[in-house]
This record gives sequence, structure tokens and C-alpha cells, in this order.
Amino acid sequence: MKKLSIIITFFTVLIGCEKATTKKTDNNNIDYYERCRLLVLQENNPNQDYEFSKMGKEIDQQVIKYLGSVYTSKKDTLKILSNINYTGLYEDAKRGSGSVYIYNNNKLVGFYYVGSALAVPNKIENNKDLIFDYKNDVCNQTTKVSLNDSIPKRIFIQCTKDGGDLYNFKTTNNTTN
Repeated sequence: MKKLSIIITFFTVLIGCEKATTKKTDNNNIDYYERCRLLVLQENNPNQDYEFSKMGKEIDQQVIKYLGSVYTSKKDTLKILSNINYTGLYEDAKRGSGSVYIYNNNKLVGFYYVGSALAVPNKIENNKDLIFDYKNDVCNQTTKVSLNDSIPKRIFIQCTKDGGDLYNFKTTNNTTN
């Protein structure tokens, strides 16, 4: 009976360590950029810019802003981040690209790649609308994108009275959308 108790204890410890190792490995599989976004979500501080930089020969900086939460008609709470990534060889030659990330229960649902650093949304209005409010040399229009009923697969963002840009939503592997 004593041997059986020791064997059961051994396998319990072995399985527990394996699960702990698996969790640690899963956590290590999260890339640098996703870790930065998750840190911003954890702070839960809307409209605050957070800057991250990777040290190296080339510039790799991120400016991430948690825009706030959208409450859907299905009672989900979506958290929205705007993300600008600056890259380049020299400070005066860096370029910025923008994305909008959508999370549900702090798990990435997907994102819109919006190209320019100037193209990221500015705010969330009425806890349901994503606001793209352009006031720069190229674009001067405001577009509301409702996330109340669903996450649109495509969004058209008005730039000028004559045109705008179409962005596709890219889902991640861990969603059913």
C-alpha cells in the first residue's frame, strides 16, 4: 500500500510539472509585439499612449493606445487597441504603419491593418462605435464603424469626399469568427 501511495504521488508531481512547463512554454510562444499589447490591456487605462522599443541596430518602436471597450448586442465586451509600429535604419528615416487590434476576454480576436500611422482610429464613442477622425494634409473626413452587432469583415474609411480606403479584418486562429 505504501508503494502505491509513493507511485501515485510521483505521477501527480510529474503531471503537475508537465502542465506548469506547458503553460510556461505557451507563454514564451507569445511574440514581443503581442506581449506589449497584452501589457497595455492589463493596464486598462483608456486613451493613454504606451511606447515600447526593441534595442538593436535598426529602429523598432511601437506606440499602443487602449481606446476603450465596445459592448456588443451579444453581451460581449471587445477591447480595442490602436497600434503604430515605427521601423527604419535611422531616426529621421523611420516609417510608421498602423493596425487596430480587437480582443475579447483578453484574447486576440483579430485585427485591421490600416497601413499608415495616420490611419489608426482616434477613439470609441458611445461604447459601440470606432471613430476614424482624420485631420491631416491628405485626409479630412470622419468615419464611424459600428461594432455593436458584429465585427465587420471589411470597413471603408472615408478619407476625402471623393474616396477612402477599404480594410479587411484578419481573424486569429483561436477564434470561431
